[in-house]
Amino acid sequence: MANGKWKLTHQGVAFNCDGTLLDGQHRLMAIVESGVAVQMLVARGVDTSNQLVMDDHAKRSAGDALTLARGERVTTNEVAIVRAAIELQGKAFVSRNTKAELNELIDQFRGSLDFTAEFLVTKHRGVTSAPVWGAIALSWFYVEDLDRLRLFCRILCGIDMVTEEGDRSSQILREWLLRTGVRYAAQRIEAFRKTQRAIVAFMKHQKIDKLYGTSVHYPWPLVEPIR
Repeated sequence: MANGKWKLTHQGVAFNCDGTLLDGQHRLMAIVESGVAVQMLVARGVDTSNQLVMDDHAKRSAGDALTLARGERVTTNEVAIVRAAIELQGKAFVSRNTKAELNELIDQFRGSLDFTAEFLVTKHRGVTSAPVWGAIALSWFYVEDLDRLRLFCRILCGIDMVTEEGDRSSQILREWLLRTGVRYAAQRIEAFRKTQRAIVAFMKHQKIDKLYGTSVHYPWPLVEPIR
């Protein structure tokens, strides 16, 4: 509302015959907090008993909402990857993006999402988690050799084997992910950073024996990306 992005939809506010508000309290509070006026449908004379079923249904996922809005399939997996890419930069994982913001981000990440899609057909515990592929999706904007990045992904998914010492970082990451999994907030951040560190080593053909997830190497917002 404050940014002028409010859209008039079928969802508004509802009052019963006595003027008691039955639905739309959060929307009205948003008007107060934003300090702006917006257009909204108002229903009056609604039976109070109907409040029992108002919004009492399964919430539409961000992927479903974006699919309807864009007219093209947006998977929950793609949404999770984008969210991980932009939200695991710090020390906490908190979903802060609206569906409208996610819609813009899907456009920005479309190339990297298409790149990662070919490796996510089969699920592997930990290996195919959103923090890992959020890190890979970000690296797509920065690395020069996409064929090399593709090899990293193939080794990570167990499609190819390590043939050179400089390729071991991907295998080390795979073994760690399979061993520990990615279930808790701290593990999500660690997986995100270790994946980026593994990519840096892999792209440089650097031999390493252990991965440390201490830094973000491919940041968001993008800083001098090459694509």
